[in-house]
Amino acid sequence: MTKVIKFYATWCGPCKVYAKTFDKVEKSITEIYGTVEFLNVDIEKDTTGLAAQYKVGNIPFTVVEKDGIVKTHTGRMSEDKLNSFILDE
Repeated sequence: MTKVIKFYATWCGPCKVYAKTFDKVEKSITEIYGTVEFLNVDIEKDTTGLAAQYKVGNIPFTVVEKDGIVKTHTGRMSEDKLNSFILDE
């Protein structure tokens, strides 16, 4: 299963803009594939240690974990770029 994690903070302007894109992509991929897990992690409320595990330094920060391979991206992405990032297109 593919896991997609978006790290953000509520005070982060770019994170707010990116949230809309992330939500659109999550909805479309979930409808088509259904086997992708999407997580949103507020770095200030992260009690799971995921931010530390993935060494999140700047936000927004996106992680895609698929078949044991981890890819990361710092900053916003367009819908097309995020789709490609998740689906390896």
